[in-house]
Amino acid sequence: MFQRNRLRDGLGEYALLGFHEPLPSGHELVATGGAAQLEGRLRALAQDFFNLQTLREVAQGHGSAAEFGPRSTEQLVRQVASLVLLGSLRLVRVPRAPEPTGRFLRHKPEELTLEDVVEETQWLRLQVVDDVSDEPISGLKLSIGLPDGTQKQATTDSSGRIELSGVPPGYAQVDAPLDGATLKETLTFVKAGILASKQPAGRSRKRKGPSGRFVARVVEHRVADGETLEGLAEQYGLTVDDIARFNWDTTDPDEIQRHLYIDVGCTAKDEGGKFVFTRDDDPGVLSIPRPLAMSGLAVEQSHILRVRKPARSAGFLFSV
Repeated sequence: MFQRNRLRDGLGEYALLGFHEPLPSGHELVATGGAAQLEGRLRALAQDFFNLQTLREVAQGHGSAAEFGPRSTEQLVRQVASLVLLGSLRLVRVPRAPEPTGRFLRHKPEELTLEDVVEETQWLRLQVVDDVSDEPISGLKLSIGLPDGTQKQATTDSSGRIELSGVPPGYAQVDAPLDGATLKETLTFVKAGILASKQPAGRSRKRKGPSGRFVARVVEHRVADGETLEGLAEQYGLTVDDIARFNWDTTDPDEIQRHLYIDVGCTAKDEGGKFVFTRDDDPGVLSIPRPLAMSGLAVEQSHILRVRKPARSAGFLFSV
């Protein structure tokens, strides 16, 4: 049950434990804060397909979901948050598992010499495709952490692929840089899997896949009463400039206020004349970039990363 209740994001790995389940060695309780902060954290995790499935299983296992499951992700987030706040569940941080070293010994450790260490090398393949059209995504820069701790910078080719040889045995991690990322240039990560070794040849392309320079986990944050841009930045570990640059490609204070009015639909202001959020703001949504950090990618496997264009990246309905 503990393994099934795992949740992952770009900052680490978490688990939801029942109140009576013992806390495993090395695991730490996560300070959940108030209801709004906890719901925000769970809402961000629910953007990932596998995390969403985990949250559904947890809610159903504790008898808090309807017979056929919640009707929306928002309902699910509130149900799980209630279970945590009431003490039925605990959110804990899972320690990272040690990676294999890729070194094999011919003799016992006490008999080891430099010549006895045999380095075995293998390969690793990645492909990035559009989740809707299956078209490859080229020109994406990724950072690949190899099992021996080294980092490789690589860019997807015209087939959306990255192929590495001479890789030590073990498990790799894929990260994507977000420096300078904007919403219109970013593709949001959907899910990952193992790429089939044999693929049909001569496949016709009926539609063009989206283009983008960056890939990230993008959270669509629905604003609530009393929230501010500064508060959201603190909640997600970002700055106001980070959020403004990502959503509107600007850090100018006057331009930010204009976008809050036009694109987010803000109408309420604080005593200083700056916009604050309310649940009545329409559309009332901000896109929050979260780093993509995928660990546990086995070498000698072909992995596929599926991405899509964020729903709001084509242009805001009320922009002028």
